[in-house]
Order: sequence, then C-alpha cells, then structure tokens
Amino acid sequence: MDANESGYRAPVALPADDPDRATLAGLAADLARQALGKEVELDLHAVDRSGHWAVVRARLLDPGGAALSFGDTPFADAAAAGGVSDLAVVLFRRDEGQEADGWKLIDQAILPTDVAWLGWPQAHGVPSQLLGIGG
Repeated sequence: MDANESGYRAPVALPADDPDRATLAGLAADLARQALGKEVELDLHAVDRSGHWAVVRARLLDPGGAALSFGDTPFADAAAAGGVSDLAVVLFRRDEGQEADGWKLIDQAILPTDVAWLGWPQAHGVPSQLLGIGG
C-alpha cells in the first residue's frame, strides 16, 4: 500500500501522560546524546503517532534548557560554518504484537539543515501526513 493511500490512521498527538510518548521521547533523546557525544535535553515540538508509526520532533538544548552549544561535539566545525540546526526528527515503527516498549528506530535526522525526512514516505512507507509533508 502506498503511504498516502487510505488505510493509514490519521496522525494523533500523543498526550503527555501517554506511556508511548515518554518511551519515544526517551529513545529520541538517547539517539541525540549518542550523535552529539554529550548530554542534551529535548524541547518536544511533537510526538505523533499514526498506526504503527511514530515520529518525534524536537529542539535540542543543553542541560538546564540553554541553547545547544556545539563546541564540545563532533559538529563544532560545521556549527561554526552555520552548517547545523538544533533539531532532531526521529522516525519509529512498532510492528503488530510487539511489546509496548518495542519501538524500532527507522530513520533519524539529527541537526539537519534541510528537510531530511522528505523522502521517508518513499523510503520507508511511512504516511507523509505523519511527517507534516502531506495533506
């Protein structure tokens, strides 16, 4: 089935008390920490779900909520040249019958400077509406 065909549930924002929201945000934060090699916090913009798909969109911050500093990361040179953002967009999937914490990383865009997730519907079959790129 094409990702834009009917059969996919409309995306829903997971409420703050949803256990999947906490799990997904934690997984996304771990991925960002690994990529940057330092502690970071997430300023969550969205944790949305459509069927067995979920996406986390967030700004990355230094601990305590300060703007993300890049000096002590592998991205220091790129940041000095204006070649990074402070965003993280992470795509997950949980297949039927998997445990509640069975979310699997499908793709990620950490510090993108473009719309890196634009091709994810074609590459992974995720509904484009979940990524905010379809109607």
